[in-house]
Amino acid sequence: MRLAILDADILREALRPKYHSYGRMFVTLFERQRPGWAMDVYSVIDGDYPRDFEQYDAVLITGSQYDAFSDEPWVCELRDYVQALFRAGKPMVGVCFGHQLLAHALGGEAGRAGAGWGLGVMSYPVLAKPSFVDDTAPVALIISHRDQVNRLPPEAERLLSNDFCPNAAFYIPNRVLAIQGHPEFSVEYARALLEYRKDQLSSEQLTQVERSFSIAHEGERVGRWMARFLEDAVG
Repeated sequence: MRLAILDADILREALRPKYHSYGRMFVTLFERQRPGWAMDVYSVIDGDYPRDFEQYDAVLITGSQYDAFSDEPWVCELRDYVQALFRAGKPMVGVCFGHQLLAHALGGEAGRAGAGWGLGVMSYPVLAKPSFVDDTAPVALIISHRDQVNRLPPEAERLLSNDFCPNAAFYIPNRVLAIQGHPEFSVEYARALLEYRKDQLSSEQLTQVERSFSIAHEGERVGRWMARFLEDAVG
């Protein structure tokens, strides 16, 4: 497997020495599960893309603090790439911003969530059992988002859903897997990121978020879903 990771953010300066980048987090996640994979990270927020996507079997789009539905030139360029890759049949995975951008680019809609910020660890019922999913037991993931997918693209099947985020994950068989939560995050990083959000939350909300961190984060489980999805899609 040769995977192009399109990194859509630059971490805050204080967090970079320890956590590096979202692209690096995904490399670390997959190296634990698929040590034979070849992975390259491209900073698409800086306009850095593969010269030729044909050298890669699949593409992953990371999270970002930016809006997947915005008119920022680099976001529009990324949506254009996603549409072209989809037409070419390139398997894609998106997480958080990547999840929203895939939906928005492929005929769905992403926007601000009426419920506000989702932070901490949240549990989701599993609504389907495609071949890449282990079982239908609910899954818990770290989240950090105030945007959501409001409408799924054509052909998409809902995979995860709860009252806070009805379209928390979807897939288009053998083509796209998109997940709102962050399998690549650690609780330690989520807490560090929370420091930059807490002035937007009430003390009650902060207490609720901190309490949620006692729920076991299942990033490794969802990482396996992603790996199996890509392997099945590539064939």
